[in-house]
Amino acid sequence: MVRMCCLSAIGAGSKTHIDIFKNAKAVIAINGCQLMCTSKMLRDKGIQISYEVVVAKEGIDKLPSLDFSDEEVMKIADKIVKNFLSEFLAQQAMFPKE
Repeated sequence: MVRMCCLSAIGAGSKTHIDIFKNAKAVIAINGCQLMCTSKMLRDKGIQISYEVVVAKEGIDKLPSLDFSDEEVMKIADKIVKNFLSEFLAQQAMFPKE
């Protein structure tokens, strides 16, 4: 199962949300720019990040809006699948849980 979790709740210190992250099989941090606020907030709460991406480093301008094209969204999704998901699934196959 894949799910999103509220980053604002993490910043506010919600134990429920922090526990969701800490119990996840993997955590993917999607940062808007090189400041990497998402990754920093997760690490500050003791959450281990499995993979992180910086949208601005992928040639997508960080704008003060959520106006991303379908092409830009797919670019980030494809990067996550290519660079993280294939490795994660291979690792799971190598070390299956009993």
